[in-house]
Amino acid sequence: MSAIKAGCGGNFQDGLCCRMVIEVKRVFDGCATSDSNITLTLTTVDPIPQGAEFVSARVIGSELVGYSITSCGNDLSRVIGEVVTTFAVTYSFGGVLTTVQAELSENRDVLLRLPQNNSAVMYSIEVQTNMRIGSGAIIGTNAISVTGCRVQIIKVTAPVDILIPTYGYCKYPPCVGNECPGIDNIFPTFDGDF
Repeated sequence: MSAIKAGCGGNFQDGLCCRMVIEVKRVFDGCATSDSNITLTLTTVDPIPQGAEFVSARVIGSELVGYSITSCGNDLSRVIGEVVTTFAVTYSFGGVLTTVQAELSENRDVLLRLPQNNSAVMYSIEVQTNMRIGSGAIIGTNAISVTGCRVQIIKVTAPVDILIPTYGYCKYPPCVGNECPGIDNIFPTFDGDF
């Protein structure tokens, strides 16, 4: 798929002389919500012993499940589903730290632009959640309350092949040895012969 002209060995002075196809993840559309000072109630998978103390919590993943898509015209689609966010929650009991998984499920209803119906692009809808948790508490055998700031991004992505012009493959300078009398200039530079 790539076409290489003679003299296309990574020398930028030869100009853009090659074409290369690379596979990347393209974001077709997305939206973000942010909440400050929000309190969420998480449900743990494993029970937490009575008398345990909350230590920390962090987000380890999010996904959109059970969603439906309805076309709204003007290249927009209504996406309705449930965002399930998984947290790693650490608590202390009897001087021992234990980490358990907890989940939060929330309904989402958003408008997104999807690839055209006649397109062969296989897209997916991804969710990224980041939360800075300021405080938390154990409020039940399987319940944790956390408070903090949250940003959640829902986006439509697809793997696509992109054709780009290049200078060719990268030509690295030779490695330079170092005898350590002084640590100056131990890393090779990309000056000189390209």
